[in-house]
Amino acid sequence: MSTRRHQAGTNTIHLGLLLKAEIEHRVGEASGMLLADHEALANLAEHGGALRMSEIADRLILTRGGVTKLVDRLEEAGYVERRSSPSDRRVVLVAMTAEGREALQGSRAAFDAALHDLWSRHLSEEEAATLLPIIDRIRAALQPTQG
Repeated sequence: MSTRRHQAGTNTIHLGLLLKAEIEHRVGEASGMLLADHEALANLAEHGGALRMSEIADRLILTRGGVTKLVDRLEEAGYVERRSSPSDRRVVLVAMTAEGREALQGSRAAFDAALHDLWSRHLSEEEAATLLPIIDRIRAALQPTQG
């Protein structure tokens, strides 16, 4: 592997860790939520307000135990509720509540502000247009195909 590509990889890993830590801090200060809580609610909102537990785990890259703890925490806060699927009673759906939608508005504002401050303002539109297909290609190679 070339030294430049190796350095790009290690810098990307380090940058991702720094971004995650700082965004987590800012979202937590503003909303009291963990970044994973925000991401779960954002995914629910993006997909019609309800997802299977396994879908949340896949989207957030969590284990089954990890997603159970996350959903327990969100349910205790009143942000989600578990429901049986109308088409298959063995399937548990996680559905966002009105309180969850309201909480997401606050955490989303903090997330968006942090992302702009820490990332977007440092990139031109042209640089973003160059980076996006590269990031998408690498992410696609790392993520299992979702059916």
